Amino acid sequence: MQTDERVPRARRGRTLRGAVALVVLLAGAALARPAPAAADRLPDPNPTVTATVWAHSPTTAEYRITGGYSAHSGDGDVVVRRTGTGAYTVVLEGAATSGGVTHAVAYGGGPVFCTVVSWYRSPIGAPDLLIQVRCFAATGSPVDSRFVATFTNVRQVGQGRLAWFVTDQAQPTGVRTLPAAYRYDSTGGTISYERLDKGRYRFLMNPNPPSEGGATFPMAHVTALGGTAVHCQLDPPDVWVVHCANAAGNPVDARFVVTYGSRVDLLGRAFGPRFASGVFYGEDVRDTWIGGESYNSTIPGFGGAAGTVLGTGRYQARFAGTGTGYGTAFVNSFATSLGRPPRGYCVLAGWSPSGADTLVSVNCYAWLGVPANLNARISYTTWPAA
Repeated sequence: MQTDERVPRARRGRTLRGAVALVVLLAGAALARPAPAAADRLPDPNPTVTATVWAHSPTTAEYRITGGYSAHSGDGDVVVRRTGTGAYTVVLEGAATSGGVTHAVAYGGGPVFCTVVSWYRSPIGAPDLLIQVRCFAATGSPVDSRFVATFTNVRQVGQGRLAWFVTDQAQPTGVRTLPAAYRYDSTGGTISYERLDKGRYRFLMNPNPPSEGGATFPMAHVTALGGTAVHCQLDPPDVWVVHCANAAGNPVDARFVVTYGSRVDLLGRAFGPRFASGVFYGEDVRDTWIGGESYNSTIPGFGGAAGTVLGTGRYQARFAGTGTGYGTAFVNSFATSLGRPPRGYCVLAGWSPSGADTLVSVNCYAWLGVPANLNARISYTTWPAA
């Protein structure tokens, strides 16, 4: 597959800088004559931003992503800066905002995992959003790697259910309710979490509404938050328990971010894109077939995905009806049974259209980089909306 078919074209959204210039011009004109009865609205200081980034040049000091490799809804391009071995800053030009969640996953198929360190407005200069990513080898040492990163601070959906949150402590005392700026849930209410044991947490929020039909297998992804070699994953698909472990598989306390939804894509969008998400039980493979459950926006109800085993720890998910030239994928491993610690992690190996469908390939590894059959949750969404 050619790389220019894997990811979306860079897209300019609302012209934020142009809007600011217009406000300044109007303000100057107001000095010469009375202000109009109804003044134009100022640009939103915290706009809704969605972004997907395929960082494809891991040893380049700085590059502007072109040729269809990334997209975001701000005004400008995507720039990636390498600040050290395995250390990167993604710049979303013109996308300065607040809140939201960022996820990252290693790309390329090798035993590498990535974390998100932070995301924040550029403190000086242009109104950009900066996202810091770190990647680690199976040993836990920093390593240069390609990766996929996403961002969303969507706070309104037209269907389904969307929730996202960022934990603010690695060792909370009791049940901790997150500040409003750290969370969003389209069903209302708060989001809380508690530490059950070392490296093991439970988050608490409203159940899925009846209109979601139970939503037993929704889209859900988790990423460790910090600059050390930690990987986090969820318990079985709809159990709200998160495990975090270091490169050797030992439980460690850590902060993390979660995006959770039903009938929405991994950027929190309900309408426009074609999207799908599925859970695949790699620990129970049968020959070349891998069972699981899925949701697909192109068909009614649940279903629309099929899994194939390509080798030990190597899977391919086919999502019906989502095939286009532009899109992005994500993968997390998940535990088999309640209370069982993670056995390893999964990485993206690639994705491409296949006729009317999309094929997403992932590789999974036990701790220290040995290929292993693990359970995997895989998501895909088109971008731009198609």
